[in-house]
Amino acid sequence: MAALVGSLIFIAGSFYLQNFIPVPVAGGEYTEGLIGAPQYANPLLSQTNDVDSDLARLIFSGLVAYDKSLELAPDLAERWEIDEAQTTYTFVLRENLRWHDGQPLTADDVVFTVKSIQDPDFKSPLLVSLRGVEVKKIDDRTVSFSLPEAYPDFLEVMTFGLLPEHIWGEIPPVNANLTEYNLRPVGAGPWQFKSLTKDRLGNIRSYTLVPNPYYYGSKPFLEKLTFKFYPDFQTGIQALKNNSIEGLSFLPKDLKKDLAGLKNLNQYSLALPQYTAVFFNQKENESLATKDVRQALALAIDKPAILSQALQLEGEIIDGPILPGSTDAGNNLPKIAYDPTQASALLDQAGWKQITPLEYADWLARQTETATTTEATTASQATTTDTAKLVGDDQPASPAKRGEPTQAFYRQQGEKILTVKLTTVDQSENVKAAELVSDFWRAVGVKVELEIISGGRISRDVIKPRRYEALLFGIIVGSNPDPFPFWHSSQVQDPGLNLALYANRNVDKALEDARKAADEAARQPLYRTFEETILADLPAIFLYNPTYTYVADQKIKGLDVHRIILPADRFNNIEDWYVNTKRKYHGNN
Repeated sequence: MAALVGSLIFIAGSFYLQNFIPVPVAGGEYTEGLIGAPQYANPLLSQTNDVDSDLARLIFSGLVAYDKSLELAPDLAERWEIDEAQTTYTFVLRENLRWHDGQPLTADDVVFTVKSIQDPDFKSPLLVSLRGVEVKKIDDRTVSFSLPEAYPDFLEVMTFGLLPEHIWGEIPPVNANLTEYNLRPVGAGPWQFKSLTKDRLGNIRSYTLVPNPYYYGSKPFLEKLTFKFYPDFQTGIQALKNNSIEGLSFLPKDLKKDLAGLKNLNQYSLALPQYTAVFFNQKENESLATKDVRQALALAIDKPAILSQALQLEGEIIDGPILPGSTDAGNNLPKIAYDPTQASALLDQAGWKQITPLEYADWLARQTETATTTEATTASQATTTDTAKLVGDDQPASPAKRGEPTQAFYRQQGEKILTVKLTTVDQSENVKAAELVSDFWRAVGVKVELEIISGGRISRDVIKPRRYEALLFGIIVGSNPDPFPFWHSSQVQDPGLNLALYANRNVDKALEDARKAADEAARQPLYRTFEETILADLPAIFLYNPTYTYVADQKIKGLDVHRIILPADRFNNIEDWYVNTKRKYHGNN
């Protein structure tokens, strides 16, 4: 009898498991760790901070959005029309749209957002994309854009999030970066702001979102999203280990081993349209204004060594600003191979003669008290803060007196020593790459100061004011390989993204014409002209295209992050993410 009962139980259990499948149900929450801190959860200001971009993606919606297949799809606009000349775009909003506070969203909000972007006082990095564009309200649900000339990629521009006029209309554009609505935003996206917490020093430690009850789209399964902010990746990984968070926005290559024993985590490694380069600010260091010096610095860098030691070979070496595979324009362009001998010869040719460490020590001793005081003050400022570190081989005492290893030789021109300050963000891959670059440059006689800035400060204190000599930094170019935002001379000042402060009329013309080109074939020769000129002028040294690794607990189901353009795209299908399930009968099919 016992055997019969056991058999019946087994049969019943098998029938249940085979015919009742788990399906997602509402409930549960997800907590993710982000490195850095929010400053502008505002779609018009978030472009230079990944934390801000993540929050803005969830809180705001635009007229058009990328779906999980990375195809442009209707968002707040239910449809649009483009005239034959491709200079007039007309969008029709969905019916009954509302902001998170319940107020109606109309064409007035679209017009207001566009005019805010176009106002220089607002300082939006999006300004260049809408320069010369006229926006007009047709009725409460219809808005028209008139372009000065055809721009085939204009639909991609329309993915920016909208701001509510009834709130932002009361804020002077010049004060846009000061208002509390940058951290307690009201949008029309699928998630809305609920709360934030701060520590006793005023640093934001967590940020909570809940579903937007007015959202037109599918209601998400998750009931709450919480983001926790950490100063560095080691702290974030520790939070992942002790279950304080269930995901981490980015995992550096050299820290993957720290999670090797955690079988409950999924790691998603993706190739993003991004590149890391060393951008020169010739205005901050006149030595870099000499092309022979820039070329020597490029020749001195062993890129394969960086790919191996900083990225564990998870990436691709690049030689120019257009990524491999994005267009054929970069094919068969000249490459700068590692050649320290030629690098030294170019520095000799530029008038930077080699001197021994002893001669360098004598040079230090000859410096005036003012110069010594200034140098000591600079070093003190950089080393006494917990968010910036200055790593150099120069202290008030000579290298010999310090008893530290010194480079084999230095370079002098008159009373100047060839010195470059290399700045990067405090992220292990970037720091390791910057350390290697520093060593390569020292090997050809350059005195290098390595400045490491926290993720929370890099945008505000370094990038926006262009306060660097050489910046090792990553650029995300997006789905469209258009280099205009990063290399046109109109973008040299904040909020532009031309980090090399590069200005060349031929490049400007090529980029302007490429934007007007009707198709890829017409853009090819223009992009080639652009890239050939960039490689000839060397305003930057292009290093590598890294992979991006995202970590999430296996209990978070429904993720589809296999194809993304920006890190924030990992949320493209967040309405499908779930934790809770129930079993539902599905018959024999």
